Amino acid sequence: MSAADDESASSPPAYTPTHTTAAADPHHHRFPSRASTSATASFSIHGGVGTAPEAGGTYMIRDLDSGRALTLEGGQLSLKREAGTNGGWRWECAEDAEGWLGFREAVSYRYLGRDNRGGFCARAGKFAAWERFCLRPLKEGGFQLMGIQWWTFKRMGIAEGKGDGESLVEVGEAKDAARWEFVEV
Repeated sequence: MSAADDESASSPPAYTPTHTTAAADPHHHRFPSRASTSATASFSIHGGVGTAPEAGGTYMIRDLDSGRALTLEGGQLSLKREAGTNGGWRWECAEDAEGWLGFREAVSYRYLGRDNRGGFCARAGKFAAWERFCLRPLKEGGFQLMGIQWWTFKRMGIAEGKGDGESLVEVGEAKDAARWEFVEV
């Protein structure tokens, strides 16, 4: 055994600080380290693991099938593949006294709600009837996001027929609803 081998055998292991490691692959299902050297890594809508949202938590709401995040950009609600620092895609979860959930965009403080024209928006500054939601878990993963209109649930779907695939619309049937995942951020 050489002197170098003897020295390495008795030396304690050298640990690499997290801030010197590379950010995770954006297509992998985990967030990059918060200590990542990339200035925009914490603004990525890629990665993460879905969970059930709870009041007090902040979440990215992402379409499970396309990977696009529910984003408020320039006052318009849409789905984006890349939001960067321009779009508001962090949604704070609240719960009212009756148990309904609400989602408020973290920068504008506007609540996700129904627009009374068959779509969804984020314009309300308070958590009221049009901003109440419940979630239905799906066995294949994700949740249906549902608002109530009188005695009927209106599920959130994606308007693929409008050409942009980014508009959010009310759908009546479960088969037409989007599958959403909530990733805590």
